[in-house]
Amino acid sequence: FWFPEIPNWISALFCVLLLMSFNLLSARLFGELEFWFSIIKIATIIGLIVVGFVMILFAFKTQFGHASFTNLYEHGIFAKGASGFFMSFQMALFSFVGIEMIGVTAGETKDPIKTIPKAINSVPIRILIFYVGALAVIMSI
Repeated sequence: FWFPEIPNWISALFCVLLLMSFNLLSARLFGELEFWFSIIKIATIIGLIVVGFVMILFAFKTQFGHASFTNLYEHGIFAKGASGFFMSFQMALFSFVGIEMIGVTAGETKDPIKTIPKAINSVPIRILIFYVGALAVIMSI
């Protein structure tokens, strides 16, 4: 993307080696990097949702028409059928598999009886906001 003359596999290998070296150097450093990269990811998704929502509110014009929530259902709720939605939904749920980290970190919490149910119950809300919300905005544009 930024360096088109470099093959993609070289940049991917560089990133893997860099992250692996941080992990081998210090697990704490790797955890800190993971925390900051997660913050960047969350901020980016929220930014996408906010900018997309503003585009929808002001009926932003694209080369395909105007941004509007009517784009979600104008040509049928599932343009290619519901099976494609359900097949992609399982992949979306798989991307939120980080829930096993709740069990791993349970021993580090002060009050796991309160903390674990709260963390588990927040997963569906996070899926609605970060996955369904982002996709609804993208499909509306």
